[in-house]
Amino acid sequence: MNRYGAQAQRHWQTYLPQRYATIADPNSFFSTLGEEAATAIEQRARELAGPDQPDEGYLGKLGRLNAAQRTAEEEILPELILIDPATDGPPGETPSASTTSASPAWTPLVEDPNDPWWQRVAQEEADQNDEPVPPTR
Repeated sequence: MNRYGAQAQRHWQTYLPQRYATIADPNSFFSTLGEEAATAIEQRARELAGPDQPDEGYLGKLGRLNAAQRTAEEEILPELILIDPATDGPPGETPSASTTSASPAWTPLVEDPNDPWWQRVAQEEADQNDEPVPPTR
């Protein structure tokens, strides 16, 4: 499973648990989804980058290719991988209270490691960096 598949699996488990529960074989599903996302991002990045420019130096080309890659990810990931829980579901159906409360639209002003919001953020950062979560008080 590539990084996009792993990212989708973590996101769906956290923010789309009902949708995730309907998947018969998550490893196969997210492996395939990750490959589809990688292919779509690669194709879109090539389109955005365009052909090499005359008299373009190494750093200029590197910057152009990196910008195209990031833009392609910004376009593709919300469609395939990081689906918004607020818009997920049948058309015309409003999200449930449990879906909307899963990701608050605010950030606490005081850092409290015992607060569930901070624990969730610490867990997500640890998962991304493959580090252990720091203990709480």
